[in-house]
Amino acid sequence: MSTLLIVLVSLAALGWLYERWARARDRRNFAAPGRMIDVGGHRLHVRSAGEGDLAVVFEGDEGAWSTHWGRLPEDVSSVTHSVAYDRAGLGWSDAGPPPRDAETVARELHQLLARVAPGVPVVLVGHGTAAHSLRAYAHRYPFETAGIVLVDPLHDGFIDRLQREQLPTATPSPALMRIWSICASFGLVRLLRTGRSTNAALRVTERQRATLDALELDPRVRRGAADEIVAEAASLDYLGRLNESTDIPVRVITSTETLTGTELPADFPVSDYNRIWIEESERFLEISKRAERLLVEGSGHQLQLERPEVVLEAILDIIDEARRLQAESEEEAAAAPMGAQLAVEERT
Repeated sequence: MSTLLIVLVSLAALGWLYERWARARDRRNFAAPGRMIDVGGHRLHVRSAGEGDLAVVFEGDEGAWSTHWGRLPEDVSSVTHSVAYDRAGLGWSDAGPPPRDAETVARELHQLLARVAPGVPVVLVGHGTAAHSLRAYAHRYPFETAGIVLVDPLHDGFIDRLQREQLPTATPSPALMRIWSICASFGLVRLLRTGRSTNAALRVTERQRATLDALELDPRVRRGAADEIVAEAASLDYLGRLNESTDIPVRVITSTETLTGTELPADFPVSDYNRIWIEESERFLEISKRAERLLVEGSGHQLQLERPEVVLEAILDIIDEARRLQAESEEEAAAAPMGAQLAVEERT
C-alpha cells in the first residue's frame, strides 16, 4: 500500500511540475497582446485601439474572452475607439474576488473604462451571457451608455422557461468544471488534449485557435469559467429586479439555430431549445424604446465569428444612431436658453 501511495504521489508531483513548465512555455508563446489594468486588487487584460467620440466595448460569452471576437475589434478600431477586454479569471486577466455576478462584472468594467476611455460614452457589445453584465452596466451608468448590441444573447427568463417546459439545459456543471480545473493543475487535461483542438470548428485564424487552445488548459481560466456559472443565479435574480425602460439604442441579433446539436446526446431536444431561445430573445425589446431585433439564419451561437458582417453592421448602425441622438440633444440644449430669453423679452 505504501508503495502504491509513493507511486501516486510521485506521478502527481511530476504532473504538477509538467503543468508548471507547460504554462510557462504558453506564457512565452502566447503573451498578452494588450495591457493589464488594475481595477482594485486584480488586473484585467484589455486591447484598446483607434480613436473617436465613442468607445465600442466588446465583452465575451460565459467563459469566453477577447480572442473569441475574431477580427471585429480591429475592424471597429478603424471607425472609432475599440476596447476588447477579458473578464477576471479569463483570457489573460487575473482571477477576481467572488461572486462573479453581473453587478461585480459591471462595476469592474466601469473601473477599467475610467482608465482606458475616460469621459467617453460607450457602445456595449456583448455575446451570449454577456447580456447580463451589460444590462447591469447600462442600469448603473445610464448616462455613460450610448447604445447596446447583443449578439445571440441569453435572456434571464430562458432557463426558467426550459424548466417550466421540462427541457434540459446545455450548461456544463460547475462542480465538474472545478474537478477538471484540479486535474488541469496536475497536467492531466493537457495530456488528454494532446494533438486535439477543441476550437477546430471556430472561424478564427490559426494563431487565434492556438491561443484559445493554450489558455483553455490553464486551471485559472477553468476556475474563472466555473465561478461565472456559479454566480449566474445571483445575476438572474438581480436582472429580475431591474426596472428597465430606457431610450438607449439597442440591437438584438439572434441566431435561429443557436444550438446545433454538436457533441450533444442524440435525443437532446435541439429544435425545442432553439424555439424557446428565439421566443425569449424577443423580450429584450422591452428594455428600451429604441430596441430592434434581427433573426439570423444559417449560423450557430458563434455569430460574431460565423457572420461578423452582420454584427459589424449592427455596431455601425448603433454608432450612427448614438451620434445622431447626441447631436439632437446638444441642439436642444443650445436652443433652450435662447427660448427662455425670448420668453423673458416677450413678457417685458
